[in-house]
Formats: sequence, C-alpha cells, structure tokens
Amino acid sequence: MDQTSIPRTDRDKLCIFRACFTGLPNAFGTYDPKTGQVRQVKQPVTDDVLLNHLRGRQPYGVYLLIGDKTRAVAVDFDEEDTWKPLQFVRQAAHYGIQAYLERSKRKGWHAWLFAELPGVSAGKARIVVKAILEDIGAPTTEVFPKQDRLGEAVQFGNFINVPLFGALVPQGRTVFVDPDAGFTPFPNQWDILAQAKRVKESLLDEIIEINDLGGNHASANPAAHKGQPSSSFHGLLPCAQRMLAEGVTGYQRIACFRLAIQLKKVGLPLASTVAVLLDWASRNRPANGKRKITETEVREQTTWAYLRNYRSCGCEEPAIAAFCDRSCPLSRPEKDGSSASSSGLITDSNVKGALDEDTRKPSQPTNLQAQPAS
Repeated sequence: MDQTSIPRTDRDKLCIFRACFTGLPNAFGTYDPKTGQVRQVKQPVTDDVLLNHLRGRQPYGVYLLIGDKTRAVAVDFDEEDTWKPLQFVRQAAHYGIQAYLERSKRKGWHAWLFAELPGVSAGKARIVVKAILEDIGAPTTEVFPKQDRLGEAVQFGNFINVPLFGALVPQGRTVFVDPDAGFTPFPNQWDILAQAKRVKESLLDEIIEINDLGGNHASANPAAHKGQPSSSFHGLLPCAQRMLAEGVTGYQRIACFRLAIQLKKVGLPLASTVAVLLDWASRNRPANGKRKITETEVREQTTWAYLRNYRSCGCEEPAIAAFCDRSCPLSRPEKDGSSASSSGLITDSNVKGALDEDTRKPSQPTNLQAQPAS
C-alpha cells in the first residue's frame, strides 16, 4: 500500500507538526482572530496548544530559535503577487533546497524551509536564505528567525504564525500550495509535511563556502561574536561594523540614528537595537570635552529610525563618511559595472480542515552551480 494512503491519527499529525513547527518550548505567540491583536504567551508549547491551533480555536505562532539552532526558516512575502515567491522556490531548488509555499492568513505568501532534526545553525540558514533573496532581487524580504541566536539581548526572538490554522484552512488560507498548479492547495497537506525534504547543515556549509559568503557574514560563526557582540551582524555594512566596534568621536546622535537604521535592516527588533547601541555608546570618545550620548538620546534616535522605512545609509554625512571602507558594496562597483548585490550566487481543492487528511512533485536535481534568476 502506498504510504500516503495510510490514515493518520491525531497523534501522528501532532508528531509531524512538532517536527516542522516547534521552536522555543516555553513561549509562543498568538493573536485574536476577531481583532487581530497580537500577544505573547509565556507558557509551555503543549499538545493542547498545537491541537487548538489545528482545530481553529487559538492561533499558534512559533519562536523558531532554540539557542543558535532552528528547525525551519520562513520567508514572508507580504504581497499578493506570486512572482517573487515562485522565483524563490525555483532559485532555492537550484541549490538543492526544497522550499514550500504557504498561503498566509491575510495576504501574501510564506516560503518554508525545513531543517534536519534536531536543527541547524540559524546563522548559516539565514545567510543562505538572504543570499537567495538577493539573487532574485528581493533582499529586504523579511526572514524568520530574524536573529542568529538567543542571548541576553534577544531572549525570545520574533514569532511567526504557523500554517494550518483550522479556522482558515477551509478558506484556502494558511495552507500549502502547489506553484506548478496555479498556486492551488495540495490535496493532502499532511503528506507534504511528512515527506518534506529537509536541509542538512552540511549543504548550508557547502553553499556558504563555495559562494564565499562566510567572510561577509561573520554571524555564521558563533566565535566571531565573542568580545564584539554589537558588531557581528549578517549584512551590516563595513562602516557600521567599524562604528559599532570602535565608537565615534563626534556626531553621536546622527551616528546613532544611522546605526539604528542599519540594525533594523538586518532584522534586529527595536529593543535589541537599543541594547546594542547603549553598548556602543559606552565606547564613544567625544572630542573637545563633550559628553557621551545619553540613554534617553539613544532611545529617542532609535525609535525615530524604526518609525519609518528609511533606506538611505547616509554615506554623504560626515558622521558616516569618516568610516567609509573601500570594501563596501555601495562604494565599489563590480568590474563589469554591475553592483555586487545584483549578481547571482556563484557555485561548483478542497481542504476541509487542518486535521483532515488531505503529492509533491519531484524536487529539482541538486546543482550548486549558480544561475541568474529569471
């Protein structure tokens, strides 16, 4: 008998669900389906919590980070357009990574990557996912987990609502869809999860090494953070790394504002950025007898930076120009005239409910050689 035709019990489904969508065991996120109000619940993630989600009683959001490990990565395409999520799936498959698309609860799509158990390095997974996003021209797309590890500054991270919320499944929401069949829901959601192709850490290592991603993404190596907790963040520009590591002698408030923008871009939540910049402020050496920037001023500048979607790096400002580095991709075009960020990676139905039984097409052959996104 074909394995996919074997009926599954609720216990079977819970085991499958846990293997895909559990992270921090002592806290989870949720929201009120009527008002949309979001909150954190500091309670154990029990079977009842997961069953309530699957039965449509209370949504469950997972904090994916467990220390510096994660069992999954989710990419949040917050638009109805299907082009970017489709390109992401295709580009990921080119490197031997299977991504699974979920129709989100309200609008847009989530692309899920599932890792070998008990988990892989979150830093390495984020490096590879962000590189793929750069490859398809969507570098600012939100990635979960948003950090590489938990610590004093990041105790929980950010939660993401998981698929198969029972109240939305009948509406075709929070379900996995087939991008090769017009983004229609797979007829058996549990087959998709049970047969999910999981990413091995060795594959992440290979992609990072062959693409020379490690040198520009120190966060993949936990040892890189020792002694410099505020300067090792994935994707941070060289000027920002220097400013954080060395401190500044002038223009403290402008520097604080620009650093906050950069830290927001690489995924740090507001509270974590404040903590990083308070640490940074202690290393400042104001000239001419001036005082150091105060905690209140740090919080004010950081809050302003998070209020709007600022994109400028402030390269022309004296506070930033003093730390410019020739290795910065914003100041050094490639020999062929294209920017470094635009190049590709270079390498050798009907669904009744979340607990109801619901074929995955064969994955593309693994190929670590780069191909430009179409």
